Amino acid sequence: MSDKFSILKKLVQKVRPTDFHDSEELVNVQKASATKVDGSGKKRVVITDDSEVIDRKSTRSATDNGASRFRLRRIAVRRQEGRRRLRWFTIVGLVVGAGVIILLLLTSPILSVRKVDVEGVVYADPDLVASVVDSVQGEPILTVDLDAAEKKLLAISWVRLARVSMHLPARVTIEIVERSPIAFFRSVDGFNRVIDRDGRVLDVIEGDPTDYTPMIGTGPNISAGQTVEQPFLGAAQLINALPADLQARLLTVTVSPEGEVSLALTNDVEVLFGRPDDFQVKLVGVVNEIKRQGSNRYAVIDVSSGQPSVR
Repeated sequence: MSDKFSILKKLVQKVRPTDFHDSEELVNVQKASATKVDGSGKKRVVITDDSEVIDRKSTRSATDNGASRFRLRRIAVRRQEGRRRLRWFTIVGLVVGAGVIILLLLTSPILSVRKVDVEGVVYADPDLVASVVDSVQGEPILTVDLDAAEKKLLAISWVRLARVSMHLPARVTIEIVERSPIAFFRSVDGFNRVIDRDGRVLDVIEGDPTDYTPMIGTGPNISAGQTVEQPFLGAAQLINALPADLQARLLTVTVSPEGEVSLALTNDVEVLFGRPDDFQVKLVGVVNEIKRQGSNRYAVIDVSSGQPSVR
């Protein structure tokens, strides 16, 4: 046993630390020897490999670093998810808040209609116009039904065009273009119907108006706002189509029971148009015939057949 111990001791002495370079490889391969005495009094040489300790420490350190990185990554993901949820909660909150604000504005008296301006009314029934004004007065200006107000105005017999517009914060404007009366006729009930160029009855009155052309003939009993049919409709359209010089000479328009239309002009001239059709062609013939006759005396111009004749 002593021989083995002496041989091993000589081997250990041959190994010199100066035979190695001071580098990381030295740490990994360097081995240390130690002499220990066992229970029987014999000496034993124990060689320990420090590289195993170093490797275990390095492995433990790498494991700890990996766990740390994983933990940090998990924390970052949770934070990102939290920020995303917070962003969505913020958007939802803003939308809900905006909806509440809009609802409050719609129902708030601060933005209600407090003033209504009316323009263009001359002949239209003031009570009917006032009822439309009352329907929008005090309503929330952002939700007031302007289309419904326009329809009510157009239902008034004298109204041709109507526009209702809002002006923040609290004003509504009503603009009206009225119809122009052109003639009147007496109906079966004895009352006169004032009509415009479209044959719409604008008013029902007792007396004879002096500003409109009288139609000789008995018309139907219709209410204001309704439209008269032929031949009274054709007679109204004919009056509207007359040139200015003929309108200045026009006295009356006669509508016969057979539905034929004739004009009474100054200088005791009568123009026979016949049925209320092809008025434009017949008017051109009347105008040309009047120019052709010049100062000649004539009593009747007949264009009922389409070709003018004078007698």
